[in-house]
Amino acid sequence: MEASDAAPLPGKCRDWKALRGPGVLVVDGWCTFPSAGWMTELRRAEPPSDDPKELLLERVTTVPEGYQPPVTRGIEVHFEEVTDVEYETVTILPDGLTLEVVDAT
Repeated sequence: MEASDAAPLPGKCRDWKALRGPGVLVVDGWCTFPSAGWMTELRRAEPPSDDPKELLLERVTTVPEGYQPPVTRGIEVHFEEVTDVEYETVTILPDGLTLEVVDAT
């Protein structure tokens, strides 16, 4: 795990994995938030990495509006992309977490 200058988004995430299958890359994780209504997703970061073997993803979190019951909520985060690029690492921003891509087979 590498440090980042950007502050992490609300929510604690864990169990990240990056898997490469035939022609596909899948990144999964689990995030916990302090109340209902939160949403989070992974998107390709812009600009992309200078390293062609690294995929940069941005964790985008939507904060709920108005009152939300203070119930801890877990959300599965999933990113999937059809690609022939053999990425070696995936970095999730702004968390600064770098995952090694492993073969799913």
